[in-house]
Amino acid sequence: MGMDMAMAGPEAQSVAQTFSRLIVAGFLSYGASALAVDQAADTAAAPAVTPEVYLAPSQENGQDPGATSGYKVAHGWTVTPRINATETYTDNMFLAPSGQEAAGFITQLMPGINILGQGDRYNLNLDYALQDLIYDNYGWQHTYYNQLNATGNFELVKKTFFVDAGASISQQPLTPLGPVSVNSANLSGNVINTTTESISPYLVHQFGTFASAQARWTHVNSTFDYGGPSAGAYISGVPGGYGTAGNFSSVANTADVFLANGPDFNNLLWKVDYNNAESAFTGYPTTTISTSTLDLGYLLTPNFKLTSEVGYEHDNFFYFGAQPQGVFWNVGFGWAPSLRTKLEMSIGERFYGRTYSLNFTHRTRMTVWGANYTQSVTTSALQQSLPPSATLDQLLLTQIPDAATRQQVIQQMLAALGPQSSLYGLNVITNQVFLNKTFQLTSGITTPRNIVLLTAFDTKTDPLQQPSNNNSNDSIINNLLYQGGYLGFGPMDQVGFTLSWNNRITSVLSANLSASVSKFNFPGQSLQENMDYFTAGLSEQLSHKTFGTLSYRHQLMNAGQGGYNYTENALIAGITLFF
Repeated sequence: MGMDMAMAGPEAQSVAQTFSRLIVAGFLSYGASALAVDQAADTAAAPAVTPEVYLAPSQENGQDPGATSGYKVAHGWTVTPRINATETYTDNMFLAPSGQEAAGFITQLMPGINILGQGDRYNLNLDYALQDLIYDNYGWQHTYYNQLNATGNFELVKKTFFVDAGASISQQPLTPLGPVSVNSANLSGNVINTTTESISPYLVHQFGTFASAQARWTHVNSTFDYGGPSAGAYISGVPGGYGTAGNFSSVANTADVFLANGPDFNNLLWKVDYNNAESAFTGYPTTTISTSTLDLGYLLTPNFKLTSEVGYEHDNFFYFGAQPQGVFWNVGFGWAPSLRTKLEMSIGERFYGRTYSLNFTHRTRMTVWGANYTQSVTTSALQQSLPPSATLDQLLLTQIPDAATRQQVIQQMLAALGPQSSLYGLNVITNQVFLNKTFQLTSGITTPRNIVLLTAFDTKTDPLQQPSNNNSNDSIINNLLYQGGYLGFGPMDQVGFTLSWNNRITSVLSANLSASVSKFNFPGQSLQENMDYFTAGLSEQLSHKTFGTLSYRHQLMNAGQGGYNYTENALIAGITLFF
């Protein structure tokens, strides 16, 4: 059992958090200062240092500069202010169990702004909104939530030094075992604010046509704090390992260095990579996952390649069983018969057992299809999932060429999906190291009047640090894992699907339907939970920059006897004005 652990000191984390916020703010501000940069500079796009040798990138990225709303404040820069007002009537404001429901009105005022900047050596996309919620039967008290999604990509030294930066503020359930609020509006007591700041500088170098190299460091700081005036009102009665222990934070640092083949190697593909990822929640030991890898591949044809990987892993975290270290390997193939179709599969071995992977994508002018299976050893602080907007972006690429307009449509579709807007289940916040196995299916269809997206998922999360009472060392581990009582959990399975359908009835009127069905299984607690969500409504463009919506929402949670059970029905009317 690896016992060489380093405790994450609160003083060091405080310094790191302050430092990361200053860096992120500075580099995002760089995008604003770039307004003064000479736009006649030579185009200097970031070089593709890890190209798919057997696949060329799609060139379908045409832009219609006249299609977006907002103000063109400078060349390549668009600022789009907006304000949204929504009135909701719900028959279960607190998402309380049967017999404890309380009906009421929720007024939402949400001013927001989107800033989009694109230049030869920078891209910046910032979207911010302030959600003001007012409850008629809660003393007309105001509850505020910040919502931020900002990303920036900067080329500081031409073709050599780049920086990716990002910041986000969002709300999510602390636990899927409790009531899940839609857009944080209900006073569920199970809302947590998640703030994430990231900075990722990296160096790129080309050794002629022989090889390319990259060295990247990524720092991610996340904070979690309870939100809403009734935080903890019902969550304390939820079974499981969660409680209301207070706010917490995490820090993650990842270093990655690789050297990959260049064009000199016609058929032979190779890559040498070193990756070291460290993460820690405040007051808990630091977890380290470190791998050294050699990838070898061979192109049998321009469209078909054989792949292999061998490496050594040395991890440092409390683990019941054999030390999480040693040699790992996998073998597989990649097939790309066209620019729109790709299939990759592999099989291998790691310290926890057999590994598998699958990645299939196929896109036509009106459809997108995908199947994906992954296995990973990770933590909540390190976990990065594919944003649902990426799938929708592929689906709408040819139908809505303008990037800004496409993002507006995507955000409307995701908002309609409610608590399942992740498309692939709910994330769980935990300080444990866990093995995540995820299988996903995606199908999307677009026609001149319809956009349909169907996803299905099966995610198994197995903590690699199971609690035990066998000896004194295990008791120490239990205390570290469950200190405070809100970060530990046992095995969990999520299975479900989501459906989103948008039908354009006329040029200004459209109908929207969204549904999701999820099943949560907690084998260690003999607990099952079903969560159903449905919404249907109409959206009308009242003027060039004004949109109105009217919708109905139904949601249900059924965890059986001893679990949390509730139903809710709601009517929602809203108006959004873009300036």
